[in-house]
Amino acid sequence: MIDNSAATKYAQSVINGEIIACKWIKLACERHMRDLERTDIYYDLDQEFARISFIETILTLEDGSPFILMEWQKFIIGSIYCWKSTETGLRRFKNGTIMVPRKNGKSALMAAMIICSLVMDGQCYSQAYAVAADRGQASLLRDYVSGFIKRSDHLQELFTVQTWLTRNKLTDTVFKALHADWRRLDGLNPYFVVLDEFHAQEGPELDDVINSAFGAQDEHLYIKISTAGEFGLEKPIMKAMDLGEKVLNRVTDVDDLFYLNYTIDEGDDWRDESVWEKANPALGFCKSKEYIRGLVEVASEIPQKALDLKTKQLNCWIESYDQWIMADKWDAMRSSEVTWESLQGCKAWLGMDLARVRDMSSVVAVVQPEDPDASPMIWAAHFIPNDDIERRASRDKVPYAHWRNNGDIITTDGNTTDFNVIFETIMKWSSHMDIQELAYDRHFSAELVQRLYDENIELVPFAQGFISMNDAVCGIERHLLQESLLHNGDPVLAWAVSNAILVTDAAGNRKIDKNRSKERVDPVVALGMAVARAEEGVEEEG
Repeated sequence: MIDNSAATKYAQSVINGEIIACKWIKLACERHMRDLERTDIYYDLDQEFARISFIETILTLEDGSPFILMEWQKFIIGSIYCWKSTETGLRRFKNGTIMVPRKNGKSALMAAMIICSLVMDGQCYSQAYAVAADRGQASLLRDYVSGFIKRSDHLQELFTVQTWLTRNKLTDTVFKALHADWRRLDGLNPYFVVLDEFHAQEGPELDDVINSAFGAQDEHLYIKISTAGEFGLEKPIMKAMDLGEKVLNRVTDVDDLFYLNYTIDEGDDWRDESVWEKANPALGFCKSKEYIRGLVEVASEIPQKALDLKTKQLNCWIESYDQWIMADKWDAMRSSEVTWESLQGCKAWLGMDLARVRDMSSVVAVVQPEDPDASPMIWAAHFIPNDDIERRASRDKVPYAHWRNNGDIITTDGNTTDFNVIFETIMKWSSHMDIQELAYDRHFSAELVQRLYDENIELVPFAQGFISMNDAVCGIERHLLQESLLHNGDPVLAWAVSNAILVTDAAGNRKIDKNRSKERVDPVVALGMAVARAEEGVEEEG
């Protein structure tokens, strides 16, 4: 039995309780120790030393310090590269599924493994790929690889680095980072693939394309690495995790599959600091308890943040993304001070979300009182066609007619929203408030925007994608935590707020998901645009 390898030392420390770990890591370590007793495979200690030495000696981080692997990273390096067949000498593991939360050093580790393989695997005229859920994540992996190369004189002599292509000049083996669009990946001939954020794949097509691309290569390596996300029984990652768990539980024998899942155990309280290390093997290195403690404090106030924390920091799967903003948090910002008269002469930033033919349109203003230390105020107007409003109210179980009768919503004649009424409302506001900007979504707004431009309203197009809307989401949440965005109890806006559900991309950017939200969210989308522009405007003035 080998007892002095880095991988074995890690496994022993987990089994002995020296390292706090969840059920799945303990089972993976027990598997490692059992495998040391086998005769059909062996652990190549010289290979472990060579791989770890290469990474720690040749690769440097952005601050110029050497890339010193953490114990859990050494366990992965050793397990994947060093278990070999006694008969053939070829690597045992061809597939790996690794689940680990964010900010634990997984991207740097994957980049190190890519370079290590390009240099040490001896593959000629071959291809290695990092496939990510979106272009941003693919760029991150590409930049890690190119950064390691550019900071090493030895690697600069060995590689040529272009924007999306890295080539080993001696072996003519290439590395590319790709966006995970399976329709464009036919024709690949890889021997090594890293699939990042596997949880983002809704169907099996990408996984199938990659598996079929390996062909009959003896030592191909396919690593799927991911955080958790929203549970979906048909997602390919759920099937991969189920297989990995069955292997660790010794229900199924898939000897070429390596499986690790850093998470908390069933029954653990996510607020309990003692369990955080189970899911975060880099706790104290790449992230601190203070960091997670701050996230927990916010998550205790905002339900959506609790879901984000469970998935991204503790690697827990959730059934669905729930309501973003609780009613009591919104009601806490209601104030009798918000009146039409109180807005007079104040600077205002507007957000406008226009609807398709029969849906609701909204214009929302975030108004800063003359006192710069005073909390900003919200003023909103909502528009809907008047035709058939009673039937739609009955069908949708939404009190459109009641809001119309109370003056909470503006109805326009006909069966489509009359944008002339929206124009007149904005012009009325401009004579009462000092409008700094109006942010708008380009959809359905060309004619109205042109009329507002002719009236010298400062117009700012506001994209509805993740990056732009992330600023809107974060801005609203900052105000919620501080209870610093006052409103007058507008029932339409409160209803829209209660409907809002967020969706997150692979990079962690969030936006309001109109498709999955319970009902209309146009008013809160308009609010988010106004908040984002107001924050930028106030910051520029400051």
